[in-house]
Order: sequence, then C-alpha cells, then structure tokens
Amino acid sequence: MIKKNSITYFLSALVLTLSLVSCKKETNNGSKLQDNTSFPTPIANFAPQSMIDSLRAVGAKVYAGSTPNIVNGIYFMHPDSCIYDNSPGNLTGIIFSDYNFKFSNQDNNLFTIGVEQKSLPAGILSSTPVSSYISGNGNDFSIFILRTVTPSGITVQQFNVLSGTLTPDGIQNFQNTLYIRSKVNDPNNTIAPAGTIRLFINGASGLAINSTAF
Repeated sequence: MIKKNSITYFLSALVLTLSLVSCKKETNNGSKLQDNTSFPTPIANFAPQSMIDSLRAVGAKVYAGSTPNIVNGIYFMHPDSCIYDNSPGNLTGIIFSDYNFKFSNQDNNLFTIGVEQKSLPAGILSSTPVSSYISGNGNDFSIFILRTVTPSGITVQQFNVLSGTLTPDGIQNFQNTLYIRSKVNDPNNTIAPAGTIRLFINGASGLAINSTAF
C-alpha cells in the first residue's frame, strides 16, 4: 500500500521538474530573441565578419543584435572629428564639415532603415545608399550603409557604419566609420585604396543632438 505522503511527495517532485523544464525553454527562447552577438541576416550577408573585426580593432563601435530601439529622427553631428585614418593621406586630427543625419521608416522585421545625410552649412546631400540596414540591442545600434560613388570619375564601393547609443537628447558617442571596400580604374591613386578605414566621431560631449530641421 502506497502511503499518502509518498504520493504527495511524488506529485510535488513532478510539478517542480515540469516547471524547471518550462522555465528553461522560456529562458532559451528569450536568449535567442535577445541575442546581441549575431547580426541580422541581411547584414551578415553583405558585411563580412573580417570587415567588422577590422573596424572594431581600430576603436569603431559596431553593435550586433536584432532588437534595436526605434531611432527615427534627425541628429546633428558637431564637431565632425577624424580620429583614425589608415590611408596614405592620413586625415587623423582634422575637423570636417558638420552633418545632419535623418533616419526614417525603420522596420525591425526587415531590419531596413532610410538614411539621408547632409553636410552643413553647404547643404549638400550625400548620395542615396544602395542598401541600409540596422542592428543592435536596446539603445545601442549600428546602421550599415553601402554606397557606390564616383569621385573624380572613379567608381568606389564603400561602407559607412553609423553607431551610437540613443538617449532622450540625441545619440551619445555617435560615430561614422568609413570603409572602402573596392575601387576601379585609379592608376594615379587619386582615391584612398581599398581597405581604408576612417573613423569620425562627434567630438566634445560626443552627443549628436536632436534636431527639428534637416
């Protein structure tokens, strides 16, 4: 004859085991959803890990993850300071034109985002990106921009990675990292070579402040 206490103990142990299994599943699923070490598929498909490693090695912030907060808005980058340049021209230490960056139509299902960039005070718009995707986790984000440009008639394929931390006042520690992936028909080396990395930061407080006008 099975004692009542034994049955009670058995049922209690069974409930505890099932609860632990359930919690483990929830934790695993949660970890997958909050993964901040991998990049969304669209970015992983066109931005090689070797490039990302090269950018990080020189101090660029490149945030992985697939749960960035919405960053739509206009942000003012001032001053625009180059702190790293491995090209023969080496522009390290030079202050460049200020910029307004406008982010719009962020879609965290497709990881797409619209990006417009305007130099100030000239008001010159940068060329429209071929592709622009966003990664990140919470307030930390990176936007990957791929452009094909033709300075001096020379076709160049380049990445820009825009990174920072979203705050109520703007983007803290805002960075714009340039990576030249390839170029063609440049026998006189007019343009910096493929593999060039230039890292631009928002100087002073590091805050690219919110703006209402683009």
